[in-house]
Amino acid sequence: MVLAMTLFSSQASHSASFYEQLQAVELGDTHFDAQGHVTTTGDIDRKVACLRPMRKGLPNISAESVGEQVRVHLYGHGGSGWTLLWGSVNKAVALFEEKAKEHKFNELVPITIIGAGCMGKAVALSLYHTGFQNIRIIAEQDDSIASLNSTGYLAMVSLATENESEKKQAEKLAIDTLKGYQMVEKGTHPIINEGVHLIDVYSGLGKEGEEGPLETYTGIEPYAEAGLLPKPENGVVKFSTGVSYPMRKYQTYFMDTKVLMKAFDRELKARNIPVIHETVGSLEDIKTYVVFNCSGLGAAKLNHDEKVYPNLGLLLELAHQPLKKLDYIIYTRYQPPGAPKRVSPVDKADIYFMPRSGGLLGATFVDHNDGTDNALNEALFTRILRENKQFFGYPLN
Repeated sequence: MVLAMTLFSSQASHSASFYEQLQAVELGDTHFDAQGHVTTTGDIDRKVACLRPMRKGLPNISAESVGEQVRVHLYGHGGSGWTLLWGSVNKAVALFEEKAKEHKFNELVPITIIGAGCMGKAVALSLYHTGFQNIRIIAEQDDSIASLNSTGYLAMVSLATENESEKKQAEKLAIDTLKGYQMVEKGTHPIINEGVHLIDVYSGLGKEGEEGPLETYTGIEPYAEAGLLPKPENGVVKFSTGVSYPMRKYQTYFMDTKVLMKAFDRELKARNIPVIHETVGSLEDIKTYVVFNCSGLGAAKLNHDEKVYPNLGLLLELAHQPLKKLDYIIYTRYQPPGAPKRVSPVDKADIYFMPRSGGLLGATFVDHNDGTDNALNEALFTRILRENKQFFGYPLN
C-alpha cells in the first residue's frame, strides 16, 4: 500500500510557476533486515562505497620542471571531477605546452599519464588531439573507480574551496567545462559526442524548522547567474505516489559516466594509447620526459600532498526502475516528518536521486573517511533508504 501524503506547509509563500506530475522512484519492494540494514533484494541492486579525492583548497593544476622532466599535476577535484573536467584538462594541457616549448619537446616526446579516471583519459585524448602521439596511461586499475561511480551531476557541490577567490577560480573551470559539454551535446566536441544531456533538477523550498524538502544550494546557481543555464523556477511537484512538495526547478547537464568512460576507452584504443595496469610507488619511478600526475587520492603519497584526503560517498544502486519516466534529478536537503531537526551542512543533499545506470540513491559526504567502518556504512545506507522512502511517499517496513 502506498502512503499518500501532501506537504504544503510553505506553499502559500511560493508562487507556483509550474505544476508537474512525476513518476516516483519505485521503492515499494525494498526491505530492511532484522538489524535494520538495507537488503540488496527487490528494488535495491547494490550498495556502493566510493572515495572522492578531496583536496583542501583548489585542485592542484600545475606544471614544474624536475631536471629534464616535466611534471604536470592534475588532481584533487573531490566529487567534482566531471564538473571541472574540460576546464581542468584544458588548463593542464596549456601549462604543459608552455613547458614543452621551454624544453623543446616535439610531438614524439614520451608522455606517461598516471591515473585512468576521467582526468587521466581525457588529458590523454586532449594531448593526442593537440598533436602529441607517444602517450601511455599507467594505473592500478580502471574499473570500480570514482569516475565510474560518480553520479554525473554537473554542479559545484563537492569541493573544499576555502575562500571567495578559490571559489571564483573553481567556477571558471566549471564554466569552461559546461561549454565543453554543450559541444558534446551538439556533436561538435573534438573527442567525444555522447552521454550528455540537459536534465531537470528539483530542490526544496522549505525553511528551517519545517518538514519536507528544505531550501538547498544546488551548485547550479553560478551557471544560472552567468546566463549559461536557465534561471530557476518555483512551483509544485506531485509524485505518482501522491506526495506533493513546493520545489525549485533548475536545469543542468547530466553526464552518464559509464557511457562517457566507455567512449574514452574506445577513443584511446582507436589512437593506440595503452592503459597499463601497474602500481606506481613514486614519481621518480617514471623515466619518461613528461609525466601527468592524475592520480586522485594517490597524489597524497606520490606528490607528498598533505592537503589530499578521502571523502566517503555511499550510494544505493537500484533495479527494475522505469528509467524512461525518471529523467530528472532530486538534490535537496530534507527534514523527515517527526524526526529530529536536520543538522547536515546546508549545501549538501539528503535526498539525491540520479537516473544513472538503473537509477541510484545517495549520497553521503563524510570527510576524512576511508570507507572501512562497516558499521557506519550500514547505518548510512539505512538512513539513505529510510529517508528516500519517506520523501517519495512509501511506508517504512
